Amino acid sequence: MQKYVYPMFSPHPIAKLYKKFTGDVPVEFENNEVITVQQNRYVFVCPIRWVEETAKDSYDEQPVSGLLIGNSYLTIKTNALTPIGDGDIIELPKDTRFGGLWIVQDGASVDYTYTPKQVQTFQHLPLSSVG
Repeated sequence: MQKYVYPMFSPHPIAKLYKKFTGDVPVEFENNEVITVQQNRYVFVCPIRWVEETAKDSYDEQPVSGLLIGNSYLTIKTNALTPIGDGDIIELPKDTRFGGLWIVQDGASVDYTYTPKQVQTFQHLPLSSVG
């Protein structure tokens, strides 16, 4: 297991990573039907250093016909060794122009260097604003 964190300069305050944990809860009805409800819980895992990789894009989306909602997208780079996956939440500090909660989208990638062993350097995370 890799213990060395690749050095990274960031002009931003440290962000917080919240991992998504799911649990299936069976719910029984009066007529003996049972359905399974998935509950999502988010737990603070670690602080992470980060720097923006792309500019923040904001535009309106229409998930349902007639309903326009604003959404923002951003890609960040971090040197955290903790695996970060789809659905995890990153809280960027309020005192930056990106401040707020962001959810990790599909398409995250990890960079490696070989020295001669494979060593993780950075993770590139596409984010979507939560609200």
